[in-house]
Amino acid sequence: MFWHWFCYMRTIILDQSFMRNLKIGVIDDHNLFVKGFLLLLKNIKTFKMDVVIESNNADDFLTQLKQSEKPDLIFLDLNLEISDGIELLDSIRKNYPTIKVIVVSMIKDSKFVREAFKTGADGFVSKESTIEDVEEAIKSVLDGKVFFGKGIDAVNKKILSNEDKETEFSFNRFNAKFHLTKRELEILQMLVEGKTSKEISAQLFISKDTVNVHRKNLMKKLNISNVVMLVKIVKDYNII
Repeated sequence: MFWHWFCYMRTIILDQSFMRNLKIGVIDDHNLFVKGFLLLLKNIKTFKMDVVIESNNADDFLTQLKQSEKPDLIFLDLNLEISDGIELLDSIRKNYPTIKVIVVSMIKDSKFVREAFKTGADGFVSKESTIEDVEEAIKSVLDGKVFFGKGIDAVNKKILSNEDKETEFSFNRFNAKFHLTKRELEILQMLVEGKTSKEISAQLFISKDTVNVHRKNLMKKLNISNVVMLVKIVKDYNII
């Protein structure tokens, strides 16, 4: 009996030791949703979650973000009653670029989803999602992937269906080889369009120094030294 009890306790301790500690923030203008969502997150056993911020409006959230321990991950509703969720997402992305952001919304319109990812969202899940979908979203964004939740993935396919399929295939082949980040891909496209670092800085609302860092990393990954070579390699992969 003692041996069975010992094995059981050892399993629990080992399981807990492999849990990833995760600091999170949640913002939604409906307080009941925030409380309910936090209860839902407690059922995810893969992570040991520490809630460092919970808020119902953008100003309060940004104040807490400045004063509290920084979260690793933020769950954000963009459809906020007294503030613009897209502007809040943009502010988070510009001032705290290492924080992951998952949008949690009832809205699944393709333009809304596209705008969220363009602004810098790492993942997008519907408020109709299951706990398994939320857990998968967390794992994906922490691993550096972009995540479309169930229902949102259909929107993504609809967006892609309106684009050139050959270009899509070539792009996937290109990125599978070079593993560029979302920001590096944005800057790559702008460089190919002939934009300067200053112009890219203004369009993406990031500093010129940040653009140059991404540009340097981009060139290193592609093993090239100038924009002419960049244009050539992009043409070789048939993505322009």
